[in-house]
Amino acid sequence: MKARLLVELDVKPDEADAFVDMFRTEFMTRSRSEDGCEQYELWQDPKAPEKMTIVEVWSSQAALDTHLAQDWFGVWAPKMEAAQATPLVVRQLVSVED
Repeated sequence: MKARLLVELDVKPDEADAFVDMFRTEFMTRSRSEDGCEQYELWQDPKAPEKMTIVEVWSSQAALDTHLAQDWFGVWAPKMEAAQATPLVVRQLVSVED
């Protein structure tokens, strides 16, 4: 069964552009190259650019677990957290079609 995550976050408004650049370079590029990554995107609210959603689809829970255990994740996650205005809201979802 696939593992799907929706991660909602608000970043500090003055850091939105820098956050997007960092996320593209560090998170999207690396995550998309991992085995089992089927989708890894950052969505941004056009009317409130500090409101963002990360959409992740992994081929399995094991692939997601491996992703979360990557060494680089431990280095970059604190940088992501420093830009956040509010805590992450993480929702793990299953498809009704699975």
